[in-house]
Amino acid sequence: MGREMERAQAYARDLAGAYGDALRTVLLYGSAARGEYREGTSDLNLLVLLADTAPATLRRGTALAKAWAAEKNPPPLMMSEAEFLGSADVFPMELADIRDANVVLHGGDPFHGLEIRHEDMRLQLERELKGAWIRLRTRYLTESGDAKAFQPTLLKSLSTFLVMFRTVLRLSGQDGVRDPERVLSETAAKVGFDPAPLLEIQRARSGGGKLDVRPDSPVVTGYLEAVARVVEYVDRFERAV
Repeated sequence: MGREMERAQAYARDLAGAYGDALRTVLLYGSAARGEYREGTSDLNLLVLLADTAPATLRRGTALAKAWAAEKNPPPLMMSEAEFLGSADVFPMELADIRDANVVLHGGDPFHGLEIRHEDMRLQLERELKGAWIRLRTRYLTESGDAKAFQPTLLKSLSTFLVMFRTVLRLSGQDGVRDPERVLSETAAKVGFDPAPLLEIQRARSGGGKLDVRPDSPVVTGYLEAVARVVEYVDRFERAV
């Protein structure tokens, strides 16, 4: 068991002590649940389901949430059980991603019997993919030429696009593709782009390496071209649901 899992389990125990019967589920998701956690670059992502999210209930976990965030972890995603069950049509992409790679730290599996519709997922994917693509182009416009600013943008944005690429594969019938390099390679094969620039960025994410982030470098232009191809592919994407 890695240190990150021990930290997550300890936090789940603390939550159980603070919330008692009001705590329904604690899930670890993201890179740690996929076995890809890298100390210093990865996050420990937790989904916490409560009986309700009334202010008085939430306050019972305030000190724990502050301490967790002080350790440079993202704040836990707190939802009521009913809110979670009613969110499959609003956040289908995120919920499908969590469903396919999670570790239950407390309580039961909240995905049992939860229906995530492909059409809801496709609509969300198209909306969020185009939004992320516009934001990336804007950062390219304002940051390219500044390696100190633009390399972190590339690393962080690839994490976002990986979720969307997994969704592209999921909608195409390839559920459960988790390894980032495999996600990039299989999306490239399906959509039709060169995966090499994205693989280079992913390896820099994993190993902390430096990238050639000049505005006209093959890594940067290849990344932008790849995302543009995925946007075009999703525009044409159709699936019987």
